[in-house]
Parts: sequence; C-alpha cells; structure tokens
Amino acid sequence: MSVQVWPYRRPIDRVRAEAWRSGDASGSPMPAALTSWDYATDVEMARVVDIDLLGFRKDCGLTSDAPLRLCVRYWPSTSLIRRTAFSEMLPGHVDRAALEVQIVADSSVLGGHLTVETLIELAVDRPPGEPFVATRAGSILWMDQTRVHLEGGAGLLPIAPVSFVKAGLPEGATWYVNLDGTDWHQAAMGSLLVLLNEDHPAIKQALESTKDDASGMLWSLLEVDIVTDLIGRAVDDEAFFEETPPEDPDADLTMAGLVRALIRTYMVRPAESVDQAAKRLRDERRRDPSRFRTQVQAGLRFLKEVPR
Repeated sequence: MSVQVWPYRRPIDRVRAEAWRSGDASGSPMPAALTSWDYATDVEMARVVDIDLLGFRKDCGLTSDAPLRLCVRYWPSTSLIRRTAFSEMLPGHVDRAALEVQIVADSSVLGGHLTVETLIELAVDRPPGEPFVATRAGSILWMDQTRVHLEGGAGLLPIAPVSFVKAGLPEGATWYVNLDGTDWHQAAMGSLLVLLNEDHPAIKQALESTKDDASGMLWSLLEVDIVTDLIGRAVDDEAFFEETPPEDPDADLTMAGLVRALIRTYMVRPAESVDQAAKRLRDERRRDPSRFRTQVQAGLRFLKEVPR
C-alpha cells in the first residue's frame, strides 16, 4: 500500500464537493459511463463546491487573505493532455464560499475515458514563513478526481480504407478485423486494425456521405461485429484471464486492457466485476454462441434508434 506524503500542510474535511451532474448543477447525476456518447458531442458537467475557507487556510497555516484558486481540468486516456476548463479565485477574509462549477469538455479531443480533476491551489508565491506551509504558486492544497467512461471505453479504434481486391481479401466483403496474434500484453493500437473495403459500394458511400440512416446502420453493424469479435476472441483464450490489469488506469492500453474496457462499458451487470462478467460471457459463448452475440447487441443498444 502506497501513501502520498505532501511537503506542506493540507486541510482536513474543509471542502464539501457535491457529485458531478450532467449539464448544470440541477441535472441528473453523472453516470459512470456515457453509453450514448459520440465523437461529436461535448461533455457538459456541473457541481457545487462548498468550502470552509477560514478553516481551510488555518489548516494549511495560511493567512486569512492568502490567495487561493479553484480549478477544474480534464484529460482523455487517449492523449493524457490536460486542459483547464474552469478557474476562479477564492475570496479572502470570508468564512465560507460556495461555487457552482460548470465545465464543457471539447469532444474533438476526447476518447477512451475522461478524467476530471477539481483542485484548490495556492495562486501566487508567498514569502517563506512557518515550516511545512506551501509557498509556491500552483501548490495543490486539495484535490479530487472522477472518471467517466465514454462510448467505446478505450478511444477510437484504428480504421483504414483499403482495396480488398489488392489486399487479397474477398472483394464482396465489407470489413475485416485484423488482430496481430493474441498476445494480450501487446499495445492495442499496435496490434489491431479494422480494414474497410473501399471497393464495396455501401462502404464507399458511407465514407463519403454525411450521417444518414444507411451509413448509421452500417457503422452500427461494424460496432457490433468488432466488439463481438474482440470479446469473443478474448474469452475463448485462457491466457486472457491470466493477464493482470495494470494498476495505473491511464497506462497505455494493452489488448487485454481494451477488451476489459469494452466489457466494463457495455457488458457488466449491476454489482458485477469485469472479471465476473468476462467469465459469464465465456460460459455463455461456449453454451450458445448466438446468444452471446445477442448479449453484445443488447449491451451496445444495437438499433436503439429505428428510422420511421
């Protein structure tokens, strides 16, 4: 068990941060996974943060007017590039402050899962005084994090349009999921490639057209096929169950990590762990492969929006 030791004093139970909500602070609680999210939709979140400023500064050994800043930053697991979404100075010489924090995470930079960090930091440098008191601007005095899994659970899969005729694949097929072996320790983005047959009229139209019913149906079919194939290959291989999940959720995803993310996002039942879900799916696939496919369809909410 690791314990983080800070070089300066920090507050004890002086901040009451409500749970994040969708939209504004009156919205519904933010779910652990946004199963309806797509790569053109910003993620809007809000929460209320109530701070005992008098006690906060006292615990930290700071004066009653020490400049503090409340910030919110976020980053996706696909890039780990941090962006500031909210920043506001906290008042001095007051006992308490309550702030409604609203943020918008830009969809164009998102993928995988989204980490949102709320923190209170020292805003400017302070002259040295008592020992173990923060003096440098940017010193983090309080912090919490939340993580939201986005659709797909592990970012965009690598997709490449190719000529199946030239690639030696069946020319009437639509796509091919190319998995380089079944070494679950390998990095997912270096082992997996989805090939789209650009010779196929339907694929060519879907690649060139804007979102419509036909292309939407095609991509939904592709999604089901990829998830069924990847999870199916994993649960059929005992080596997958021997792979130990990394302790750092922001580490580069292995093939095992990608499959676990898909299971966690789409297939886990209430009060069920990822490992329990994987073993249930393995047993289901062995008994009845067609029923296993229906489980994936239900988890992905396949054809949830039927054109009328």
